Amino acid sequence: MAAWTAVLPPDTAAAALGLVTTLAGRPRSTPACVRPDLAGGGPGLALTYHQLDRCLPGLGWGAMADGYLSAAVKGAERLGTSTPALFGGLGGLAFAAWSLAPEDPAFRPLHDGVAREAGRRARALGDAHGMPVRVFDVISGMTGTGAYLLGRRQEPAAHDALCAVLTALVSLCGEREGTPHWYTPAEALRDVRTREEFPHGVLDCGLAHGIPGPLALLSLALGAGVSVPGQRETVARVAGWLVAHRTDDAWGTDWPGRVPPPGRPAPQGRRPAGASWCYGSPGVARALWLAGGALDDASLRALALEALKAALRRPAARRRGDGTPGLCHGVAGLLHITSRFASDTGDPELARAAAALAGQLLTSPALSAEGPGYLEGAAGVVLALLAAATDVAPTWDRPLLLA
Repeated sequence: MAAWTAVLPPDTAAAALGLVTTLAGRPRSTPACVRPDLAGGGPGLALTYHQLDRCLPGLGWGAMADGYLSAAVKGAERLGTSTPALFGGLGGLAFAAWSLAPEDPAFRPLHDGVAREAGRRARALGDAHGMPVRVFDVISGMTGTGAYLLGRRQEPAAHDALCAVLTALVSLCGEREGTPHWYTPAEALRDVRTREEFPHGVLDCGLAHGIPGPLALLSLALGAGVSVPGQRETVARVAGWLVAHRTDDAWGTDWPGRVPPPGRPAPQGRRPAGASWCYGSPGVARALWLAGGALDDASLRALALEALKAALRRPAARRRGDGTPGLCHGVAGLLHITSRFASDTGDPELARAAAALAGQLLTSPALSAEGPGYLEGAAGVVLALLAAATDVAPTWDRPLLLA
């Protein structure tokens, strides 16, 4: 893998680092106890200040990173959190602890507890057919926890738990009478509008909540040399399913956010999924890119690259995420996916697109209204800008399953 290099031209990179400095403020004391979730709590801030310290060392950001990690641990103890979920549970806290202090024995109970609970939940899934997305997705489910475990795959407990997760995902991607096991029945849909639009249930196509997340994890694990029976065939089958469900438009390849089970009609007049990390073609494209790498399938990678370029060509109103700055469904997420593709391909068209997206963030009036969080707030914006503007690899993005 090539070394990470800044994708932005020098003047835009300098402006981006100026915005980063404004958003981060000055090093200061940290709270004693904060929320322990990665999405909007202390672990995301710990990762952000850690990355700031890597990019701009010697300014005091490292102490802030350690402070927020300690405060998040206290928050988890106070709340009695036990779920291994990546964005709302202990999985994200464990990822932050591993990122900042991989050898610290003080975090061993946290790491072991997440691995143990993740393995237990994966083995308990069995041959289930039909379930809420939170069982398997990146945000709340086993795929997200698996992303953390993949980083610790050299350790026996984490490796065993990861293999249990991969085995469960392989089973999940099977079918019963033509319907994938991972479909969500209507009665398991929390959103009333979605339930009305899909009275027979849905198959979710978003990276955050749908099948691209498991595809990305299964592919990354193959690339890292971790595999279970049927994993390679599952990657090929799921990638083929996504390719078959593309919905091209005037700008090129695209995907819907959700589709009905086989044989059921799609709702009429549904808006496109947009172009973001959580839903839409950028996230799907990245999962297919990883699958293409795992399978050595150049056609999948070509389709993934074309899909991202199509997303970048669409007007802002069609992309829908341009008014929101964050990683999840906003400009920072699209910028970071574009930066990842630009780093992988060296494509100058993508470098120009990244500069344009960074320019949008530099002038975004919505930044002042955002909270500090990793997933939807200012921390995610800072991280995406640091990745695009510096030569320091974005090791913080494994929870997004982009690399």
